[in-house]
Amino acid sequence: MGFFKKQYILTSAVFFAVSSFLCAKTLSFNLIPYFAIETSVIEEAYYYEDYSKYADEMCSLLEWEQKPSYIFGLEGIFNLNKFIFSLDFSAKLPVRSGSMMDSDYWTDGMKFNYSINENYLDKGFSVKTGFAYSFDFSVFSFKPLIQFSYSFISFNAKNGYGWYGGSAHSSDGNVHSWDSPYAHYYPDGKYHLAGVDYENQTFSILTGFDFSKVLFEKWRTGIGFLVAPFTYVYAKDHHLGKSSNFYSEDFIYIWFKNFQVNLKNDFIISERFSVNSVLEGNFILLTKGKNHRNGELNQQQGGFSYKGFKATVGFCVSF
Repeated sequence: MGFFKKQYILTSAVFFAVSSFLCAKTLSFNLIPYFAIETSVIEEAYYYEDYSKYADEMCSLLEWEQKPSYIFGLEGIFNLNKFIFSLDFSAKLPVRSGSMMDSDYWTDGMKFNYSINENYLDKGFSVKTGFAYSFDFSVFSFKPLIQFSYSFISFNAKNGYGWYGGSAHSSDGNVHSWDSPYAHYYPDGKYHLAGVDYENQTFSILTGFDFSKVLFEKWRTGIGFLVAPFTYVYAKDHHLGKSSNFYSEDFIYIWFKNFQVNLKNDFIISERFSVNSVLEGNFILLTKGKNHRNGELNQQQGGFSYKGFKATVGFCVSF
């Protein structure tokens, strides 16, 4: 009986200690459904073969636009006194989303092929979670934070046309710039060019800060900055041409080249309700990585970059 008595006393002590801690703290929860519009471009680069003296020169650049994409999301924020935990999920509508562009470059940097396709967003979603601690001063608040982010997106390209100045297409059998009169224009009334479909998965660990200040009684504004010490990108594209049907995969490890900056405004309606707005920019600098073609390691390197801007409006309910 002595053992069970000790266990009971220990369990009770832990229970009352935790209860006292939670009661002594301010615990609250915010739920924020939101809508966002994003404009961005994903760039995928290919370089000449590693053994070539032109290994550092770009031979191809593919671009997928989101102009725009429409996003619906839901964010939950738990506040325990000064500790903050957030969880965010969002999804994109499958709509026409700008253009998909494919450019080929000669060793001297001349663009000799250039094609454009209609770009359609097939699927897109993201999940984010973050931890922060708030330092509150008399005139402002400062929050160091860490965030974990995962996103998936895929596109389909349709109805392509383009200008081809390579020797196999030009009118005189020599290599010319894509905008040369010797370059051949497709479609020529007979068919459309095949495009390049694409999917991308990106995982990032970001760290940074939020700085906010109450300007008026019902208006709080703030800025935030994040940098990712580590970002991993897996990208897969599918070339749909009849004579060149293949898929290519990039495996990119990115260190300290992923940046986010945002401007936030909160307009307080009442003790429980507020309207939030966020303007955000995200930039991932061009980084090389391994490339596989049809599952086999390629002698070419691939590259990835991203730049985008997003405007968000949310309605916050506090509990």
